[in-house]
Parts: sequence; structure tokens; C-alpha cells
Amino acid sequence: MSLSTLPSPHYRRIAEMLRMTLASGALRAGDRMISARKLAEREQVSLPTALEALRCLEAEGLIFARPRSGYFVCQTDAVPSMQVDRQLSGPVPVAMSAVARSLFSSAETRLVPLGAALPDPEWLPTEALQRALLATGRRLDARGQSYSLPPGRADLRNKIASRAAQWGARFAAGELVITAGATQALRLALRAVCQPGDAVAIEQPAYFGTLLLLEDLGLKALQIPTDPLEGLMLEPLAEAIQHHRPAAVLASPTVQNPLGASMPVARKQELVVLLARAGIPLIEDDVYGDLAGEGQRPPACKAFDLSGNVIYCSSMSKTLAPGWRIGWIAAGRYHTRVLQARMAGEWAGAPLLEAAMSEVLSSGDYDRHLRRLKSRINEGVKAVIAKVEASFPPGTGVAMPTAGFLLWVKLPHSINALEVHRRALALGIGVSPGPLFSPAAELQNYLRLNCANEPTPHLLNAVGQIGALCHELARVG
Repeated sequence: MSLSTLPSPHYRRIAEMLRMTLASGALRAGDRMISARKLAEREQVSLPTALEALRCLEAEGLIFARPRSGYFVCQTDAVPSMQVDRQLSGPVPVAMSAVARSLFSSAETRLVPLGAALPDPEWLPTEALQRALLATGRRLDARGQSYSLPPGRADLRNKIASRAAQWGARFAAGELVITAGATQALRLALRAVCQPGDAVAIEQPAYFGTLLLLEDLGLKALQIPTDPLEGLMLEPLAEAIQHHRPAAVLASPTVQNPLGASMPVARKQELVVLLARAGIPLIEDDVYGDLAGEGQRPPACKAFDLSGNVIYCSSMSKTLAPGWRIGWIAAGRYHTRVLQARMAGEWAGAPLLEAAMSEVLSSGDYDRHLRRLKSRINEGVKAVIAKVEASFPPGTGVAMPTAGFLLWVKLPHSINALEVHRRALALGIGVSPGPLFSPAAELQNYLRLNCANEPTPHLLNAVGQIGALCHELARVG
């Protein structure tokens, strides 16, 4: 074997991801595993690397090989189960605000940051951001203290469109509208295509910010089963379209929050075609997209949009500068409606921050930072998973994220995540309990943990303390 074909260290990460796929319950004994070729394509690694990952699982007795047929799942109890709920229910009202208020009331308290989905401030390129602010401040002078009018600064829109073209995006700078973060972009998208009382198909579980938006706009949630590895499930979605006809589908096909799942490229294409044929817009939340892929990031659904039916929303809040509140929306055929809504609402942007963001993107500082950030996230995720496995009670399952920094943890049924949250707060630790990710405050035995922090002894000790709380509650239950 030549040096060029030796498997890279990435096989360990891929093996761990596959291990957690088995833990999710998405595959059962006797099911065929993904082929080495498809695994290599999906993870953007060499074929020997993908094969080495599969052989790791074979050596552990989790899968077995059949000559000329591939790998299959063994009958084993070695991996705790996290079954996907494949049952489809009808649209339901969203009642999130009371739960959210009670949970966010302590947001100002200094906590061990395992709850909020934000990268460690120490991991952000502070010096590069400050340089960009100073340089653009001198260039803009007094104009930097004025307003940026919709659709936002042309230089920033040009840079975003140019970067998006690298993964196949089908929009130009003139089709972009700069927003105050991705949440405002999602709000504009929902307002453009929905009326109060409409149903919106969402992932199950769903990002709680999405649920709060639905509640505020008077929209109903139509939950679609979501695989812990491959994201939104298309068969239940097609059934939901047939029986309930949602006004829109709102999803994160690349690095879903809270699961960390990413749809394979072929299924993204299928999703775009399915919704285009049905005449139902896809609102694509892609805030974590830049964290996916070893090198070039995978395409978003917007890359396959031939009819303007995909409303693409993203921001830099999860990768670069959360406090700058720079997001954008490429609304396709709904561009005029979105632009009108932007002008009618909180229409003014911040020219200094928009210009500084353009500077960071142009300088190469963002790409250098992104490479370091992804490496740090990978180490953080591995460290937290290892601590969860060592300190949480038997019966705990973990959905291994395909990318990003969020960990979705299923606790034994007797444990109430809201009580875990309450007791963790008393210890100075923040966690996000499962009821935040359900329109009716369900998912009582789930937690979401943020792994985008330096895995110091202090942080890992906090993970261990949560595990101890879970052990205590399991005994009581």
C-alpha cells in the first residue's frame, strides 16, 4: 500500500460517528450499513479511510462483512438505543414561551456553558475582528455611524454570494438581503409564505428558536421524524404533505440542531424536488453549514434549487461573531416579499459591522479561523462524549453529531430533564433540557450539551456532575 492510500486519522472520527448511528436505533440487526464508497463520498475522505472506519466497528463486533455484499449490523446489546419516533401526528399549536421564560430567566448568571449553542469566546478570532473594525472604521469615518439600508452593503453581499458559489449556491449578490442574524431571516421567510393558523413542517426534535418563532407568528408545528444521522426523513414528510399540506417546510439539512444530523447530498436533492413538485417552499436554516466537511463544505439544498422555491437563511453567529448579528437570506421567488418585510420592520442595519464582516471574509482570516475552530470542536465533542459515557447512568444514549458542536443525549426514561436543568443551575452549570425542543414541551428525558468549549478539567467535571445528578434521579425514579 502506497503512502497516498494509507487511511488518515479521520477514520477514528468516522468510526465513532457510525458507532453512535448504531446507538441511535436508526439501523437494526441485519440491516445493511452504508457502503465504503458512499461513506467516503459523504465524509469527503479517501476510500481506505472509510474502509478502516468500518473495520473498526467489525473488530468491535458491531457489524460483520458478507463477501461482495458489504457490511451488516450485528445482533448486539453493546450499544444503548436511541430509537427514532417514526409516528406522524397532525399539526399542533406551539406553547413554548412559558417554558423558555422559566429556563432563560437565569441567562445572565455566569454558568459553565454547556447549555447555550455558542462557541467558546476564547476560540473566536478576536484580534482579526478588531483589526477589521478599526480598518473599516477609518475608511467609513462618520458614515460608519449611520444606517445600512436594505438589502444591505453590496460588498458584503458580493462576498457572501462568492463564497456560497463554492458549494454550488444558485443566488447572486442582488438576491441577498442582509439581516440581524439568522433568526430575523427565518422570521422574514415565515412571514413571506405563511398566514396565522398555517402549519409548518419542522424537524422532530426542533431548534427551540424555530418553535418560538412559530408561536409568535401564530403558526402550527407539523413534526416530521428526523434521523439522528441523516436528518429529515422524506417518507414521513411526503405523507405529511399528502394529508396535511403544510404552508412551508423549515429545516436544517446540514448540521441539524439539536441532533447534529446532516442529510446526504442525494437526499437533499430529493427534498428539493419533492417540495418543488408540491409547490411548498423550503426554508433552509444553514447557520452551522460551514462547520461541515473536512475541507470543502457540502452543498446546501439551495445548490439544487432550480425554481426559486428554497429560501436560504444563514449567519456567522455560530462560527465567527455571535454579537455582530450579521445574517442573510436568499429568498428566491419570494425575494420581493422578503425585502418589503425587511423594510417594513426593523429595517436598518449597521454599516460598520457589515463592512467589517466583508473585510474579514476578504482577508482570508475567516477561513484560517474556521480550520482551527473545526479542529477544536472535534476535540471538544470527543472529550464530552467520553465523559458522558464514563459518568452517566446505564441506558443513556448519545446521537453522535456528523458535524457541529451539539450533543443530543437521551437519558433513562425515569429521569426528568427539567429537574436535571434545575439542579444543574444550583451547581452553576447550564444545560438545555429536551422540552425546549418540542412544541408541546415533550422530550422529557433528553438533554442538549454544547461541546464548543475548551475541555478543561473544570468543564469535564461539570459534565461529570450532571452525570451524578442523573444517577441520583434514576435511583429516585
